[in-house]
Amino acid sequence: MKDVLVSGASPVLMPREDPAGKIVFVVILAAVIIVSFTALMTLLAALFRGQTGRARDAIADAPYWSLLTGLVGWGVFAALAAWCYSRAFVHHLLETEILPGYLVAAAILLIVPLLVCLMGAPGLYTQIGRRVAALRATETSDLACVVIGTLVAMVAVSLPGFGWFIVLPLLLFAEFGAGVRSLLR
Repeated sequence: MKDVLVSGASPVLMPREDPAGKIVFVVILAAVIIVSFTALMTLLAALFRGQTGRARDAIADAPYWSLLTGLVGWGVFAALAAWCYSRAFVHHLLETEILPGYLVAAAILLIVPLLVCLMGAPGLYTQIGRRVAALRATETSDLACVVIGTLVAMVAVSLPGFGWFIVLPLLLFAEFGAGVRSLLR
């Protein structure tokens, strides 16, 4: 009898990759994020009508001034947060000591401008919605303008490259500037 060498391992069942499932997951996740953010902006606009109106007027009256205010404000808060973060870690020879006070200060310095952005965002999106509604030459309510403006901004932000690196920072700067200017009115 011949010596028979059986080579090869037993078959292992490997799950096949399902690219269609991944694509469907990303599309559903993006839709949920867009709908949730639109609902949040509509809720903020409905609850805080005065603040939204002041932010909308600040953007409508001087959009470049709001953008410059946001750029300077984000720059100051980001620089202070970076300084606090760098001071939070004290390096010795082979050890690193963490100072939690500086970490908390850095977190607060990043949360404050985000809260100010939430105060100015419904006004900015109302103004964007008004401009889009003016293109259609139809009369729409302020809440409908918030929905339209938020959807337009979210679609613009979702564009790879241009939306991430140009539209998103400009929106954050304008939201911050509108929030600060509406607080000062």
